[in-house]
Amino acid sequence: MTRKTKDRIMQIITYFFSSFSLLVLLAVIIFVFGRGFKVLSFKFIGGDYNSTVINASKKPEASSLGGYSAPDLEEDEYFSEKWGIALKDSLDTEHNRVVVVSYLDNKSPLHLMKDNYEDDKIVGIKEEYQVNIISGFTEDESYIAAYGKDGAEDIVLKLDQMSQINRLSAYHGGGGIRGSIITTLLLIVMTLIIALPLGIGAAIFLNEYQTENKFTTILRSFIDMLTGVPSVIYGLVGATVFIPLSQAVAAARGPNVLAGAFTLAVIILPVIIKTTEEALRAIPDSFRSASLALGATRTQTVFKVVLPNAWGGIITAVVLAIGRIIGESAALIYVMGTTIQDRISVNSQSTSLSVHIWRLMSGESPNLDASCAISIIILVVVLILNLLTKLISKKLVKYH
Repeated sequence: MTRKTKDRIMQIITYFFSSFSLLVLLAVIIFVFGRGFKVLSFKFIGGDYNSTVINASKKPEASSLGGYSAPDLEEDEYFSEKWGIALKDSLDTEHNRVVVVSYLDNKSPLHLMKDNYEDDKIVGIKEEYQVNIISGFTEDESYIAAYGKDGAEDIVLKLDQMSQINRLSAYHGGGGIRGSIITTLLLIVMTLIIALPLGIGAAIFLNEYQTENKFTTILRSFIDMLTGVPSVIYGLVGATVFIPLSQAVAAARGPNVLAGAFTLAVIILPVIIKTTEEALRAIPDSFRSASLALGATRTQTVFKVVLPNAWGGIITAVVLAIGRIIGESAALIYVMGTTIQDRISVNSQSTSLSVHIWRLMSGESPNLDASCAISIIILVVVLILNLLTKLISKKLVKYH
């Protein structure tokens, strides 16, 4: 076999594996976008996860029923002249079929429904609410019930037969990921505040001040080993150490966001140290020698000459750390819990975007579409971070 033939075979093998990797990446992107893009909306991204639910009842007077005029209805809307309400079939944030209140007459008795548990509390249904169940009795005292799953037309037909409602269950909103987005951003900021000074400081110590000896060799070995430790183990350590610490510092109860930030700081420390140290090593020794020759101290040389020229590598470390923070889930399940919250506090439970995906996929009926939609957001954020890193690095290189 000639040398030229061998080179051609190796070239084909290289192209094959490169193409295979590209095809796998494209398949993942196509699958995620295909399943998740239809779920993405402003309500999904900016809405609350938990719904506003009402459970009400009322026995209206006969004079308050009937005689309501229908508004201009669309093809998919149905109006009950007896109760003064229009319903339509729609889709919620997760693209499940729901029945939505599209119109409610100002004089409709449904405005004055009373809470099932507090008779003096008015919890009337409103427009945009999604109907779960309406049940009541006909004029001959026959029981009848209408369910949201049966569609708007069926509910309106049964409403027109009711002369009394004994139960109305409806909800508004829900299914959004606003709380998880805020939690993720909060985790990024808190984790970097904790980890960056420690990581950059350690890299400066190892590369600029400490000479090569057994101590630094052992220390670097431990740092390398920490990089390969499974995140579940970090979660166990965080649950044992950082949850009690956060309870003492921030009066937290159980798993909380602060404990999650401490745990993530430990996880990303090796990444920041190694990447920053490589950036410092890339600075020529001639820079240091020139600075020292001009009368600068070692500390002045490090902070005014070496570090400014290493900013590109340090920013790369920050981006890698942020990517690890966004993608981490196993450790956070232990230290932050899996309760999806809409009102975020550093001393209470919450979920990041990755844990939110785990929560959606861990139930009896996994929500694949919503999970793919969150995955799209994560992929877009990571892509933006990579582009910003390249842009900032180019600017810094030009500047220096």
